Amino acid sequence: MRFCLPICLILLLYADAAAQQIPYSFRTININHGLSQNSVIDMATDEKGFLWFATQDGLNRYDGKGFTIFRMNFDDITTRDYSRLGKIVPGIDHDLWLITSGGKLERFNLYNDSSTAYSKLPLGTRLPAVTCFRQELNGAMWIGTEKEGLFYEDPSANISVHYTKRGGLLNSDSIHFLYKCRNKKYWILTSNGINVFAPNQVATTRLLYNAGISCSVIEEDSDGNLWVGTFAKGVYLKRPEDSTFLPFTGFGEQQSLPPGLVIQAIKTDQLGRIWIGTLGKGLFIIDRKAATIRQLLPEEGNAASLSYIDVLCIQNDKLGGTWVGTDGGGVSLYDKRLNIFSSLSKNTVQKKIPIEQVRSITTDTKGGVWIGTSSSGLSYASDLRHRQIERVSLSTAQSRDSSERIVSLRTDPEDTWIGIQDDGLLIMNSQTKTIRALFTPQAKGPRYLPDHTVWCMLAINNNRAWLGTRNAGLCLLDKQQGLIKNFRYDPTDPNGIADNNVRAIIPISDTLLCLGFENKGIQFFNTSTEKFTFLGHDKALQNIREEEPTLKCIYFRPPYLCIGTLGNGIIAFDTASGNTFTITEKNGLPNNTIYSMVPDKLGNIWMSTNKGITRFSPPADLQKVNDSHFSLFTAEDGLQGNEFNTGAWHADANGFLYFGGSNGINWFDPVKYTGANPKAPVVITQASINNKPWEGDTTITYKKIWHLPWHQNSLSFSFAALDFVAPGKINYYYQLYPYDKNWVEAGNRNYAAYTNIPPGEYTFRVKAWGPTIGTKDAEATLSIIIRPPFWKTWWFVGLLVLALGSLLYILYQYRINQLIALQKVRNRIATDLHDDIGSTLTNISILSELSRQKLDRQEEAGIFLNRIAEEVNNSSQALDDIVWSINTNNDTLEQTVARMRRYAAEIFDGANIHYSLQLDEHFAQRKLNMEQRRDCFLLFKEVINNIYKHADARKVSIRVWLEGNQLHMTIEDDGKGFDPTQVTHRNGLKNMQQRVGKWKGQLQIQSTPGKGTHTTISFPVN
Repeated sequence: MRFCLPICLILLLYADAAAQQIPYSFRTININHGLSQNSVIDMATDEKGFLWFATQDGLNRYDGKGFTIFRMNFDDITTRDYSRLGKIVPGIDHDLWLITSGGKLERFNLYNDSSTAYSKLPLGTRLPAVTCFRQELNGAMWIGTEKEGLFYEDPSANISVHYTKRGGLLNSDSIHFLYKCRNKKYWILTSNGINVFAPNQVATTRLLYNAGISCSVIEEDSDGNLWVGTFAKGVYLKRPEDSTFLPFTGFGEQQSLPPGLVIQAIKTDQLGRIWIGTLGKGLFIIDRKAATIRQLLPEEGNAASLSYIDVLCIQNDKLGGTWVGTDGGGVSLYDKRLNIFSSLSKNTVQKKIPIEQVRSITTDTKGGVWIGTSSSGLSYASDLRHRQIERVSLSTAQSRDSSERIVSLRTDPEDTWIGIQDDGLLIMNSQTKTIRALFTPQAKGPRYLPDHTVWCMLAINNNRAWLGTRNAGLCLLDKQQGLIKNFRYDPTDPNGIADNNVRAIIPISDTLLCLGFENKGIQFFNTSTEKFTFLGHDKALQNIREEEPTLKCIYFRPPYLCIGTLGNGIIAFDTASGNTFTITEKNGLPNNTIYSMVPDKLGNIWMSTNKGITRFSPPADLQKVNDSHFSLFTAEDGLQGNEFNTGAWHADANGFLYFGGSNGINWFDPVKYTGANPKAPVVITQASINNKPWEGDTTITYKKIWHLPWHQNSLSFSFAALDFVAPGKINYYYQLYPYDKNWVEAGNRNYAAYTNIPPGEYTFRVKAWGPTIGTKDAEATLSIIIRPPFWKTWWFVGLLVLALGSLLYILYQYRINQLIALQKVRNRIATDLHDDIGSTLTNISILSELSRQKLDRQEEAGIFLNRIAEEVNNSSQALDDIVWSINTNNDTLEQTVARMRRYAAEIFDGANIHYSLQLDEHFAQRKLNMEQRRDCFLLFKEVINNIYKHADARKVSIRVWLEGNQLHMTIEDDGKGFDPTQVTHRNGLKNMQQRVGKWKGQLQIQSTPGKGTHTTISFPVN
């Protein structure tokens, strides 16, 4: 028994230590970050990875960069005995089921961001006030109500069941929670215990019945244990082998839960820890493996603590984070990636403890941490994690007015060496905190030190160390014997130390040191020969000195010696070749000011800067450095701040690294940081067309292909990587392929815009990368088809080509027809000339010959000469008719009628025949083509000639008029008439019939012997 007791005590101590080894730092998101209201009632993660928060003033969708708020309200009623809280429940088919104010059930469609309220279930069941909801994969629904029991409805199977207390299947009609465990049992939490529905069983099992236990929430852990939260009755636990639930109070007196807890939420995280949210008692985390319970409460001044004391809901995201919704403090996020760094700052210690502007750090053999500040003196933390920290007084008889600006620290097994700016070097007993010695320029004997300021110290053994001073170069000091050696700058000695202001000392080998000067670069010192050297690279190192970089630190990893500078990045010196080059922000370095470079056991280099702490995983060839070799951590990751200080770094014997800055100190074990981060999904969150938000039947996040008309060609997109730990450090890359030939690096800007995109088919692609997320492999894509205007479509171009071809063909045919028509005119003219003029000339020739033969007979010769004159006159008229018909000035009907009038006058006036002529007034506006004009006149001429030659008429009446497109002409005489039916050898009437028929006209001749003739001609005119 005496042997067992110490072991138990050791185990208890170990358990307590294990509990304290796990930091719980939160990042709070509240109304100041865009949340619609600070009471987060429920949370859910959808299929894409978005987080949804239900508040009293809206439903919030969070993508890590911002919120989209949907106006709907949720109940937030909590007491020690009862609660009515709104709910968000992921469903099937891209749905979220919501229980909004008043217990209303609503279905929110993620495809189009629309909601549908349900007053009845699909099979017609009226819904009372709803408290909880569950949907199966087949669409079946379980609905718990406030006062009317439990409803089950399966629309696909047409099944509807109502479970009530009166029916004997429920302990109570007030249903608080529904849960389905891995064994496919349904656990119904009521105001009077629990009912269990097993598969294929009609009856239910009653648990905690008639015990006065009102149950609020249930959760199953990875081992099959069921944890139940209650109203004011604490936690109940049922292991797989147990028949009922038993109270869980903890793991003994040291690790126990307070009695009477009002529990609103229980959740198991990825490590199997049980998170319990309470009303008024904050958050409890149960670690069954370590048998520990940790209570987390809000801490005044600690922004990384739980945001509020009342916890309403707990939810895990898809990347391993745990979210805690509070009733007034917004939501607190815990993620192991936020808990890499432990922190101590001015907000987490007592006001009298100096922790601001840390300038130096060291640890002693007992694990205590010594922290030197810029103007507030020295602090000592015997247990940094538990904040057991005290101020160390530096007041001595020799140094009453000490500035207490601690710029360097080191420890040996007994003492702590304290370098005070302008006040020398102090040796203090680490245990008693008493001062053993003070080395200053004013001291005599072994306490003499040639300078007031010791910037840096490099231990040789427990008693001796090399000191880098501000004005006295390099010193070797023994804390017992005093100053052993001093190497000062001598301008007359080219082989001496390069400068008196030594800011850094590091070992290169057992006998070789590298000294870093504030503005004179670096120099090597052989401790065996006591010679200063440049290792044969005088010119290269001289070039560095001439540039006068402000040196902050030096680090050596063969063959490269790296110099951290103020504003100039890292100067890398190859000790083998003598080559130098710089690594700056252009090469991916997050900041050009490097205060420290500290290696870890995995080969990484951790650097403190003005933008946070950077992990550098150097390639074998430092000249091939790019941004993928750096990971930046900032205040978002739990750092004391982004700004750190010169000299404020330390690596202890266990591999822990310490860095100090303007607000405090951070420490961590770099080995535990693997850098293996989850892959965050990338989504397109918003889109605009021509500077107007796009609205469609499907939200842009779910849209696969986008069809747009040609004029909607100015597009913009917002996107996000759904990682919530450090959204400000995520870099985005996007491409509109093939419009962009290469990826566009957008930095942290999650927005892309394009204007005047030509019609075509495109793919918009976006991916992300950051120190807290995985590779760039994950992409969000959207296919975009911008339809061209109709005049640029293939069918329109085809029709245009066809129309143009047809037009050219028509023009060609028109030209051919014109040529043919011209040829016909020429042929007709030739025919007319041949028929009329040619025959006349032949007659004249014959008559001339006959008249020549009859010259001796004057009477007969006169007859022939008269006929010659007649033929000449006929030829003249025929030629005049031909010329008139082809003259374009005679195209109008008016000109045709005028010629008809002249011809009638010429014939009838000489024959003493009285005639009348009636003409239409609109002839001037109508034109006839050449053929119609000729035929019209010849028809008229034929009738007039027949009257003149054969009718013996005294009166002739002529009328010409238009009716529509029909030209009408009537000619009536009072001559002797004739019989139209009588066969004649003459061709006059036949020619008239042919001319009228050519134009699809009509010719009517009415004549009776002794009663004159009436001729009617009509034909269409163009």
